[in-house]
Amino acid sequence: MVVCAAPPAAAVSDLVELLMAAGWTVQIVPTAAAAGWLDLPMLEALTGNPIPNRTRRSGEQPLDSPPDLVIVAPATFNTINKWVAGINDSRALNLLNTTFGLRIPTIVSPYAKAVLAAHPGFDRNLALLTAWGALLTERDALRPEDATHPYRWNVIMDLIPADL
Repeated sequence: MVVCAAPPAAAVSDLVELLMAAGWTVQIVPTAAAAGWLDLPMLEALTGNPIPNRTRRSGEQPLDSPPDLVIVAPATFNTINKWVAGINDSRALNLLNTTFGLRIPTIVSPYAKAVLAAHPGFDRNLALLTAWGALLTERDALRPEDATHPYRWNVIMDLIPADL
C-alpha cells in the first residue's frame, strides 16, 4: 500500500485493519512526504512488516516479492502526476511504475485540494491511469460523509477484485 501525504494518511491504520481482517498481508510504502504524517512504529507493529521510508541504497534488497495488489491511498496530486510521467525517484514511485509492467491490480483513491485538482493535466492523468488498467475510486471518495466516520475506507475495500 502506497500512502501519500494527505489528511487520510493519519488514519491509514483503519484501512490496514480492514485489509488484515479480510486476510491480506499489508506492506506500507510511504512517499517521502507521507513518512512524516505516519506513526511508523505503530504501523510496523500492526502489519508485522518494516516500513521503508527512504530510497533503497546500493546493494540493499528490494521488497521481498511483487505484491498481489497495490493500493494507493490517499493518492495525492503530486504522486499521481509523477507516476503518470514515469518519474521513478522514490521507493513508492518505483513500486507504482512497476505495477503496470507486472500486471499487478492497482486501486487508486485520488485525494487532492480543489485548487490542485483543477489543474488541466490532473483529469487527463486520472484518465490515463484508468486506461492503463488502474481501478479508481471517485475523486476524493475518502472524504468523510459525516463527522462520525473520519474516512470512507470501504470505497477501497469494495474495489478489491473478488478473484484475488
